Amino acid sequence: MPARAAMKLIPPRLSSAARYLRSASAPHRWKLYRADCPLCDRSYFLSLREDPFMTRCLSCKATVTNLSLIPIIKQHFNGSYQGRVAYELSTYGSTLHWLQQNFERVITSEFIPGKPLGQQVSGVRNEDVQQLTFASDSIDLVSSNQVFEHVPDDLMGFQECLRVLKNGGAMVLSVPLFEAPATQQIAKLENSRVVFIGEPEYHDSRLEGACSVPVFWHHATGDIAARVKSVGFRSAELIEVTIAPEQKIAVEVLYAVK
Repeated sequence: MPARAAMKLIPPRLSSAARYLRSASAPHRWKLYRADCPLCDRSYFLSLREDPFMTRCLSCKATVTNLSLIPIIKQHFNGSYQGRVAYELSTYGSTLHWLQQNFERVITSEFIPGKPLGQQVSGVRNEDVQQLTFASDSIDLVSSNQVFEHVPDDLMGFQECLRVLKNGGAMVLSVPLFEAPATQQIAKLENSRVVFIGEPEYHDSRLEGACSVPVFWHHATGDIAARVKSVGFRSAELIEVTIAPEQKIAVEVLYAVK
């Protein structure tokens, strides 16, 4: 049985956790130390490998990758959250928890293919970032962690985020980034079917389990800011964020302003 098919037989959370632990260093190289968590304040962090995704706050259980959006959001709004509307492109995660603690209104969603957009499906709002159902100029912040590499037309997604943002609003996101001059397309949709350009690649999903979500893009450090700015954002830049010293590698967060 192929590995991807076998992983589908395991409950989603367990299969993702198993893959996560397999990518860790040997236990004797794990590191425990204290640092400031944007969500929990002073906390202990555990690094299973010198990597932001493998470094986790033991209080909120969030990875440094997911926590790294919060300092950028704080900086943009400078503590002024009253009356603000945030849209997070998922229904879980540390960024969402922080937004719910601070913003007056927080909207969340998942993409559920084949179901009506803008409606509740089993208690979850269904949205496709390529064709959002929100009114134009209605949202102050759009945030996402590790989403846009899975969007078939990422530029259309960026453009939709721009449309729904108010003037002066921000889009703050993280995606896996490759040290390359140009973003590479990995897959495309043909008649609603995923067609890979070269080797198939899948990522894990908290909801669907290991190897469940196709990758459409390898976004590059060399052009992702320019790609985002090309749809009409006033500014777009990559900002390096370090939460915990032992992560060693900074998280590059995309920060764009309408």
